[in-house]
Amino acid sequence: MFRRSRFAEPQMLSPLISDADDNGYAALLVQYLYRDLLKREPDPDALAACVAWIERGATADEIRDEIIASPEYRERVAGHPIAKFPALYQPERISYFTHRGRFRPLALSIETVNICNNDCVICPYSIQTRKRQGMEMAVFAKVVADYVALGGGPVTLTPMVGEVLLDKQLLERLKLLRAMPSISRVSAITNATMAYLYTDEELAELATYFDRITVSVYGLDAEEFQLMTRKDQYDQFMESLGRLIRIFGVGKVALGARHLRKRPSEEVEAWLTEVSQRAGVEAGQLTLPGTKVYANWTVFDTSKPLPLDAEWMPAQQNTEQCALPLISLQVLSSGKVSFCGCADFDGKTELVLGDIREASLSELLGSERVRALWDWRGCGVPEPCKGCSFHMPISKLDDLHSAFSDPLGTFGG
Repeated sequence: MFRRSRFAEPQMLSPLISDADDNGYAALLVQYLYRDLLKREPDPDALAACVAWIERGATADEIRDEIIASPEYRERVAGHPIAKFPALYQPERISYFTHRGRFRPLALSIETVNICNNDCVICPYSIQTRKRQGMEMAVFAKVVADYVALGGGPVTLTPMVGEVLLDKQLLERLKLLRAMPSISRVSAITNATMAYLYTDEELAELATYFDRITVSVYGLDAEEFQLMTRKDQYDQFMESLGRLIRIFGVGKVALGARHLRKRPSEEVEAWLTEVSQRAGVEAGQLTLPGTKVYANWTVFDTSKPLPLDAEWMPAQQNTEQCALPLISLQVLSSGKVSFCGCADFDGKTELVLGDIREASLSELLGSERVRALWDWRGCGVPEPCKGCSFHMPISKLDDLHSAFSDPLGTFGG
């Protein structure tokens, strides 16, 4: 019996196979995959071999991966600059960053709002010069449709700068995403404070659509929180955090601390105990990884010290191609599309590929600009990237196998 999978794309094949037996379905599936990936019909021997393999229990994923690992498919994508990186161009990895022989990122970041309730000292939110707005729903729908046309995958609604819970159309957007079978994961990072805008029932509905939310913790007491966020909302944050964990469930909520003060483990454990009590969960179910070392966002003067014990990352001069644009493409709330999902907070650098209202994601990703941005050696390092402390050399992906199958889980988002 043939085991179907998401790669079989049965919604596209079902009109052809409504009366077919399993062998007929298997043959049609193989033909579909050959047309889709290699742009040709399978030769008789290949068709027979694939059908026989399916009869022995092979899945559509395995047939697809076999085609993608073939020299013929590799030749189709070999012309892209990304093919020259050994850490990426491996048979078991190619399927994650190509679709129908074309390059695509591992995930998509959609900034639905660039408005925030905080003004953190480590974030360029107040420096941005672009309009603060929510993304138009029609623009969002086009972004999602374009991403589905690229094969879909994980989506994060974490704003480049902003707070996702301030998106007045958040629930509507989540419903649209979840209506797409090829969207494999939906997640976001939030500061949690604005959860008070939602009733328990509304939060429970949001929880049904998110696979994961990560809460940024900007201080373990009121003083640290105020120094970090420049807002006096620590009590509201703690109340909202307890509600989120209680309603979403501890399995869907991760925590990540952004410390200004060096904290001994006893203080962290005491804080986790308080949060656990507020949320009605066992203290051992929560963990709080964190940092007190921060990136420069390409704009901060790192000669000026941060408060308390926090530090800037050391200055660096980047020459090796950065891996992070492979992890995620960023669509800003205005509709502009940035090659960089990490630091292009104002959408006004040479990293901007274009406007989603004027071109599809496929067209933008296939542009000469993208080819040049993936070729630092031949075209030079883009100015915003030269000293960026978010930079991660592409060679580091060699040992990060989970980056391909679970990019947002590996890098956050």
